[in-house]
Amino acid sequence: MRHSKPLEVEVYAHGGWWKDSRGRTGQVPKEQASKGPVATIAMVANGFGAVGWDLAEVVSAQHNTYRLSFERAPSGERADEDDDLPPDWNVSISMG
Repeated sequence: MRHSKPLEVEVYAHGGWWKDSRGRTGQVPKEQASKGPVATIAMVANGFGAVGWDLAEVVSAQHNTYRLSFERAPSGERADEDDDLPPDWNVSISMG
């Protein structure tokens, strides 16, 4: 069984910006980020979860920054073992 490295995501709750340990960045929609840090973190976590990552840990850092750690979901929960975020993936998804 192959174990991949965890994915680390830093979330800046004010403004909804995030960046991950692979250099990708994104922003949640302004109307979601304005609901507060928990809503922002939830949206980021849901976005990564939808593409095969399980949230392992959330740590509150300084200045309204949060560090999220993700592990790959078991292969039975993903379509493909090599499935990952597309390079241009952004968590700016509609809440409709």
